[in-house]
Amino acid sequence: MSQPKNKRSLGSHTLLYPQPALLVGTYDANGTPNLMMAAWGGICSSNPASVMVGIRKERWTYDALLEKKAFTVGIASEKMLAAADFTGIASGRNVNKFEQAGLTPVRGEMVDAPYADECPVILECKLLQHVDA
Repeated sequence: MSQPKNKRSLGSHTLLYPQPALLVGTYDANGTPNLMMAAWGGICSSNPASVMVGIRKERWTYDALLEKKAFTVGIASEKMLAAADFTGIASGRNVNKFEQAGLTPVRGEMVDAPYADECPVILECKLLQHVDA
């Protein structure tokens, strides 16, 4: 079967567009606030209301999230895109991403995790399940 005009196959990839810029906030073992851009995430349940984020084991955020069992998910605004992008490139092992990105850390009200005050939408989350995919 031929493909419709102006369409082409990209092959087998993990693609889903558009994707929001999800900023995952955690505290590391020393209590330093950290923020990372999660490329993979979304709604996974409505009862209970749940989101999922895919974070590789090598990431600084991975151990912090498992230790605290708490995290935030901030949705970046368009004017925050440069700062959000930085949080996905730099490592919390080496830099304080809040300071370097010019973002303001705020302690969550419901969970032991920080978020960027500049984010227009924040989800405060408890780790309900960890899946090693």
